[in-house]
Amino acid sequence: MNEGLSPACAKLLHEKSRRKLTFSEIAEELNHDEVWTAALFYGRASPSLKDIHKLAQLLNLSAETLQEDFRTSGPPIRQVRPEDARADPVTSPLRDAILLYAPAIRSVIWERMGDGSISLPHTKVKVEAQPASQSQNIKVVLESKYVPFQSW
Repeated sequence: MNEGLSPACAKLLHEKSRRKLTFSEIAEELNHDEVWTAALFYGRASPSLKDIHKLAQLLNLSAETLQEDFRTSGPPIRQVRPEDARADPVTSPLRDAILLYAPAIRSVIWERMGDGSISLPHTKVKVEAQPASQSQNIKVVLESKYVPFQSW
């Protein structure tokens, strides 16, 4: 999962581990969601200059070096490699659930919202632990902008 990470991401993950911090704790300092923060650490999001300075302070890194590392890394990774999802015991069931229920999900969305598309750049992801029950459950929430198709 850490293969091919940029120098900036490798530094962030190393310091997070070394300091025994959670993504939730770091997210609170950055004033971002923990999933967005984790995405940043894996090169899937772009930090603002303010984020870089807060991270540098929190993790005792040079803000200038961290900024340069992010700059030279190029844009965030946006492609998804299906082979990664198939092999992972957490993401594989999520992928399978979306694929399995895609026709039903799409039909319900179409009935409620009309013909359109979900905007990936506007998508927010939240992971919530469910209250104690017989088994430990999680809730994954995807929230996005729905853009109607235009007629012309």
